[in-house]
Amino acid sequence: MTDTPSLESLTVSIEDEIADTSMGRPHVVLLGAGASRAALQDVDGNGLPVPLLRDIARDLDLFALFPEDLRELAGSDFESAYSQLVEREDQAETMATINKVVSEYFSRLELPDDPNLYDVLQLCLRAKDAIFTFNWDPFLIQSRQRLAAHGARGFPLLFFLHGNVRVGFCARDEVSGMLGNRCSRCGAPFEPSQLLFPVERKNYQDGHLVEREWKAMAEFLGACFMFTIFGYSAPTTDVEAIALLKGAWGSPEDRSLEQTEIINRPGADEDALREKWDPFIHTHHYEIHGSFYDSWMANHPRRTGEAYWNQYMEAKFIEENPVPQNFADLGALVDWFRPLMDLE
Repeated sequence: MTDTPSLESLTVSIEDEIADTSMGRPHVVLLGAGASRAALQDVDGNGLPVPLLRDIARDLDLFALFPEDLRELAGSDFESAYSQLVEREDQAETMATINKVVSEYFSRLELPDDPNLYDVLQLCLRAKDAIFTFNWDPFLIQSRQRLAAHGARGFPLLFFLHGNVRVGFCARDEVSGMLGNRCSRCGAPFEPSQLLFPVERKNYQDGHLVEREWKAMAEFLGACFMFTIFGYSAPTTDVEAIALLKGAWGSPEDRSLEQTEIINRPGADEDALREKWDPFIHTHHYEIHGSFYDSWMANHPRRTGEAYWNQYMEAKFIEENPVPQNFADLGALVDWFRPLMDLE
């Protein structure tokens, strides 16, 4: 007669979870502008607005740069207005000016000194994981630099799907790095990454940084066990981006063990989100959250894969290990994660 397993043997404690680093597959996180809005509540550390793409013409006062017949469209659909500029042969100077204004503005943005949601996000993942962002802002890089200065380690990889104001690229050696630095192979200075693309042809096969980042997305998304979408609305203008994501994910019927997680603004229409992200969901293998702190990352930091496996594959009871939300400074935040990092 087989003995009935005890409740203790079927329970994974916080200590058990921290000690377990067995999951080798990556957790992939995709960030949109909503993530920066959630982290900074509309303004950066110096009080500058953090614009959504649709608001750029208004927040950066770009209307006067557009031809008169495109100014109204620029206010409601900046990407469409910019795309029409691209189609006009006499607007090269205008486009260059808009690109310069956008790049200079986003380069000025800075994180506030206090611990930030971006700090927590990066500490909740580990070196096998990856963050892919559509955002131009420098917040992830600023966060990485200051966390490293406090002794954090084992960071997830960062990729910039639409370029970034702090990241440059050497096309010859396919090496990226901070703008102002030089390629470690040929010594040439890194070239700035392109930020603005026309809607109809975003040219993700440009031979530069963006193409390399999308190749990495295909590899990581194909291999991941959990896909978290944070603050990205998948606008209809991003046709090529969505097609590339779908191609990397493959058929939902073939992803029966994977979990999809959507983090959106509080009160968002969950039925609409479920329908929008249906190509990335296998039956009931999804969750929708109105806050980052309800996510797997925030409740099982650096152990999302192990926790997911124990709960759904091993049918065990798992204890949550939620990240506190009241850290006074970055040093205290990093110290909370140190036991997890020390066992990796």
